Amino acid sequence: MTPETTMPRLTQRLRERNREALAAMIAAEDEAEQKRQTLDLEGSNAWERLAVVAQKDSGQSHHCRRVLLSVYNSYAWPLDLTRLRVLDRDLQQAALTVIEWSLYASDEPHEYTPGGNKLMQRFAAIEKEEQ
Repeated sequence: MTPETTMPRLTQRLRERNREALAAMIAAEDEAEQKRQTLDLEGSNAWERLAVVAQKDSGQSHHCRRVLLSVYNSYAWPLDLTRLRVLDRDLQQAALTVIEWSLYASDEPHEYTPGGNKLMQRFAAIEKEEQ
């Protein structure tokens, strides 16, 4: 084979690989968009579940507040993952959903709730008092 005959095949293979790579990228973006839409539905319910428990006065409340505060401001409120172990199973699932939702949501999770910022400030004040 001469270089002239192999070049068209090489060019064709490169074009096909580029098309395959582009198709894979588009599929991944579509999947991420579907995941975001699902999490927008599930995430707000999970956030609300944690917020309701966080407003009470129990060990579960304390840990729910810390999960929510970590999603709100992880620099000021780092999450110790052992907190997830002490939560009831339904609260564990809600916490994991909220954490995942925070990765995909176009806005901060607390912004989906009216008065969410004020509520998070109240949770921060409670936690500072307990420290």
